[in-house]
Amino acid sequence: MMNLIKEKKWAIIFSLFAMFLWGSAIPLIKLTYIHANILPKDSGGKILIAGIRFFMAGILTFIYFFIFNKGKVEKDKINFKFIIILASIQTMFQYMFYYIGLSNTLGSLAAVIQASNAFIIVVISVIFISDEKFTKRKALALIIGTIGILITNAKGAEGLHFKFTGEGFILIATTLNALAAVLIRKYGRRQNPFILTGTQFLLGATPLIVIGALTHKSNVNFDFTLFLLLSYGAFISATGFTIWTSILQVHSSSEFGIYKLFVPVFGTILSVIFLGEELTINIVLGLIFVFIGALVLNKKI
Repeated sequence: MMNLIKEKKWAIIFSLFAMFLWGSAIPLIKLTYIHANILPKDSGGKILIAGIRFFMAGILTFIYFFIFNKGKVEKDKINFKFIIILASIQTMFQYMFYYIGLSNTLGSLAAVIQASNAFIIVVISVIFISDEKFTKRKALALIIGTIGILITNAKGAEGLHFKFTGEGFILIATTLNALAAVLIRKYGRRQNPFILTGTQFLLGATPLIVIGALTHKSNVNFDFTLFLLLSYGAFISATGFTIWTSILQVHSSSEFGIYKLFVPVFGTILSVIFLGEELTINIVLGLIFVFIGALVLNKKI
């Protein structure tokens, strides 16, 4: 896979596949809450579900490692300090905020807010990576994308629709995800993507499971259907993050971060299909502005 990803054409194809997987996670999480009988205000139950999913994802990633990894991994070259930092940012804190936030907003709305990830990556890349420059083109793309996010959250004459534990938590999770992407680009280039992804999942998921187990209030419906839902969630994470980590190791985070804008496209469509959510004019206009921002950001001028 790594040899294919080095070619930009295949890197784009793999990126889009990863974005589709992440887009499908939005309706999946909401359907999982419903089937597992997680109460709306039970944050502990949501954190527990997140922890189980990502622990399973860690196990699956190591299965990928034993099947697909061809090179020898030397233990002394594994950056455990970086993996612990990544586990805290990208798994534990990001998904603690995300799983709670998603339950307090529409899946289609959350999908568009997530689109800001591409623009946040640009800003963070400029701060942390010396060869990433902030240009007028990137500034214009950020402005257009921000307008798109504001339109999506607008609620007619009432102004902006913004709930801190809903849309706010999704935005925090998106920012943490962007930070992790830039850190992978800067510090994770020489790390084995399977080891990096699998280990940070296991380390980040463990405290989520402990916190969720101690604080959940719902009588969680553990059955075979829930196992299948969590298994697909694990597949999304193990596959999506392994692909994404591999891409960021060899390609520019600000250039390929643009493909994160396809997550809201897939997420919105799948939320409408599987959750029966209404596709409002604000969401459509927001997607259009965000997509235009993506085109501006990716245009070579």
